[in-house]
Amino acid sequence: MFGFGRRELATPVVDIHSHLIPGIDDGVRTLEQSIEVIRKFVEIGYAKAITTPHIHPNYPNSKDSILNGLESLQNRLHEENIDFEIEAAAEYFVDEVFMKKVNRNENILSFGSNYVLVESSFLNKPLFFESCLFDLQSKGYLPVLAHPERYRFLEGDLEWLYELKKMGVFFQVTISSFAGFYGKMPQKIAKTLFEKNMIDFLGSDLHRFEQIHFLEEGLRNQMVKKLSKSQFLRNASLS
Repeated sequence: MFGFGRRELATPVVDIHSHLIPGIDDGVRTLEQSIEVIRKFVEIGYAKAITTPHIHPNYPNSKDSILNGLESLQNRLHEENIDFEIEAAAEYFVDEVFMKKVNRNENILSFGSNYVLVESSFLNKPLFFESCLFDLQSKGYLPVLAHPERYRFLEGDLEWLYELKKMGVFFQVTISSFAGFYGKMPQKIAKTLFEKNMIDFLGSDLHRFEQIHFLEEGLRNQMVKKLSKSQFLRNASLS
């Protein structure tokens, strides 16, 4: 289910959150950078990535722009003879534009069993987040909240996350949060979510090669190692 590479890294077989399609958001800039990251993914034990470009006011991507970029990356992997599976979904910023997409029954980029990766503002609690996710669920999608440990407006109060869990929202925690990459508060919240069995997916949220070191540190974390053997984690179901 999980690949244990050098130094016993607890690497999920499948990564569900990254920014590896070049030039369309704040992730890698070139195909060469994408290939550099993917070679490292293979080295540390990943077999597949579901990369998730932003669809956000600052990065107004579309299904076509994402899938065209994915095709170019897949072709380059084939040319380089790299045995690595890559698919694409999206990381949707929940706002009025996204609500309209949902309510107009537009095709949402999902992965696995209709999972949809969503995020909100890091600084301000969203006003209509729950109602939008309810509408998403009513269309048959399964919302996955990206990096719940990193929302600064929580300030250690996790009641909002508990309410989302009661709604049936899945949680994807960033692996490097366990190593303190984003600070003490995200690290503490990640630990709490681990202790309460509230983590459904692990993701790298990798944007550039320089973040690999922190990903590896997270993969050495004892909580991540325990999660890798947990019945609650869903990454392996996507292989």
